[in-house]
Amino acid sequence: MTTSATQVDLLHEIVRCLLEVDSGIRSIVLIGSFAWFPDLARDIDIVVITESNLPTEAYWDAFANFPKPVDVVVLRRGEKAKGLTLALRTGVLLWGDESAVREAIENMPVPTFEQARRVADRARHYLQMGLSASDPVDRDMDIRNAFNALFDAARMAAMCFLDTEEARWGELRRQLPPPFNEQFRRIIDTLHVAYFYGGHYPTENIAKTFDRWHREVLAFIDGLRQLKGV
Repeated sequence: MTTSATQVDLLHEIVRCLLEVDSGIRSIVLIGSFAWFPDLARDIDIVVITESNLPTEAYWDAFANFPKPVDVVVLRRGEKAKGLTLALRTGVLLWGDESAVREAIENMPVPTFEQARRVADRARHYLQMGLSASDPVDRDMDIRNAFNALFDAARMAAMCFLDTEEARWGELRRQLPPPFNEQFRRIIDTLHVAYFYGGHYPTENIAKTFDRWHREVLAFIDGLRQLKGV
């Protein structure tokens, strides 16, 4: 995570505001794009793990006039992350007890190859929404999400192959054998960084570009499955 002094001050202010709202907070975790590409992020996504029973609106209200949009997801201490497992595994602990984060994600199953293929196939739904959207902002968001879902499918397959809860794409790439490590690097650099974070996807023949990457990701998933012998 690389941030400027202004961005660091922003994160410090988020922590201060949250602790002012809730003294029962045990962990504050930064997830999403701001954790890794703050200059490109449209908002700041935060997960709070707390022992209090404050309504979620109390945390949202704390950032009503904040200079950048802040989204807060609240987990009660002992509650499992479920859909947030991958995000918490790759997130940045801004404040608090790391063990509370581990509790939220421990014993959560490693993704399967079948799940990875389903995520890759569902990515087409985002693409269809984007191509049919009349609002340019919605179109851009859905198209980015379509390509990023393909990246997530590849990441899930890498986690399954390595039988690991590790979700950081750089570490997964380092652990994959060739040629899959280089294939995964191309998927990261293009789908996740250039297309999703940067928005630098091709503006012409988007459907053809998606189909090509969809085939490549499925080949990556199936190749890892065959190598693992399952």
